[in-house]
Amino acid sequence: MTYVWFNSVLDALGKRLNYESISNLYGNSFAKDSAKIIQAANPLTKQGAGSSANPVLSLTGKMTIIESKDKKTQDEQLSKVFGDTSWFDEYIN
Repeated sequence: MTYVWFNSVLDALGKRLNYESISNLYGNSFAKDSAKIIQAANPLTKQGAGSSANPVLSLTGKMTIIESKDKKTQDEQLSKVFGDTSWFDEYIN
């Protein structure tokens, strides 16, 4: 099991546990606005943008695609994004 998958499973279990514990408010006649509280905790409703706990999905908005056929321009663009990339030269063909 990968780290990302494990985090996704824990996130899903946490949402389910949270919803099941809050859904008991329907039986409590003293709880005010129980329907609103339960609906806010419902894991099947759409959450706001950027609220994803999945690290891969949160990175997709920050990705930068660098296309260049010139090695010098490519290195300059990489260094702007990642800083010093000289240690990585041996892994790039």
